Amino acid sequence: MPAIYSSAQKAAITEFTSVTQVDKSSAAKLLKQHNWNASAAVNAFFNNPSTAAANPLRKSLNSTFDKYRDDPRNEPDNIDVGGTSKLLGQLQIELDDVGALIFSDIVSSPSLGKITREGFVDGWAEVNIDSLPKMRNLVLQRRSALPSDRDIFKNVYNHTFTLALAPGAKTLPLEMAVEFWRMLFTPPAYDWRTSSTPWLDWWLEFLQAKKTKAVNKDLWKQTLSFAEQTMRDDSLGFWNEESSWPSVIDEFVEWIEKEKRPGRGGEAMEVE
Repeated sequence: MPAIYSSAQKAAITEFTSVTQVDKSSAAKLLKQHNWNASAAVNAFFNNPSTAAANPLRKSLNSTFDKYRDDPRNEPDNIDVGGTSKLLGQLQIELDDVGALIFSDIVSSPSLGKITREGFVDGWAEVNIDSLPKMRNLVLQRRSALPSDRDIFKNVYNHTFTLALAPGAKTLPLEMAVEFWRMLFTPPAYDWRTSSTPWLDWWLEFLQAKKTKAVNKDLWKQTLSFAEQTMRDDSLGFWNEESSWPSVIDEFVEWIEKEKRPGRGGEAMEVE
């Protein structure tokens, strides 16, 4: 929803933008920091070289954002599914590729197919990028780094849960969680398997056999932690009954012992 301002705040925004030439979203953010005192905000703007230097970049990003809005009149600060699809198409990023998740993380998309002006401008300004070719290059760079850069992968992985949630929901339907796990836990992203164990396949097989219906935020995050542990210790020697894993993961380990590694569980998963 577009921000709602009082008449005094609108006047402050108008005064600030006329002097600084920044976009309204940036103006409102700076004015809030100075209690909507336009004079104080203007002085702070011109006394801060880094803020002033960012002005041309943000102006360019706002212009780019405006090109892809679906409903400029009623939603001037939102890009919806149609505009997002068009933008990703021009970036040559497939909607079902992990690159789309990387892009969504950069611009802090609040939900699938939606981009806000603030997220788009702030996200790209933070990495000093304001052109489509450079946006594409950064997405491709991060895509290549997913298997080896834990910070990049973790950010994309965690944001994906928020991105995929339906409005007002706190859990993901299993079918949707599976779809995103397949994107995130297979090449070119993080390949969750070892030479002896197809971990992702086993995890999804277990959840479907268990008839799991939904995945909450804690299980989503802990699945990544568990995956990283299994990649370091394929024997599951890190697990014991005193660990603080979600119960679903405890049950998964027990399932592996019974269904996939009968006769090996006692040694590999001995409880201390």
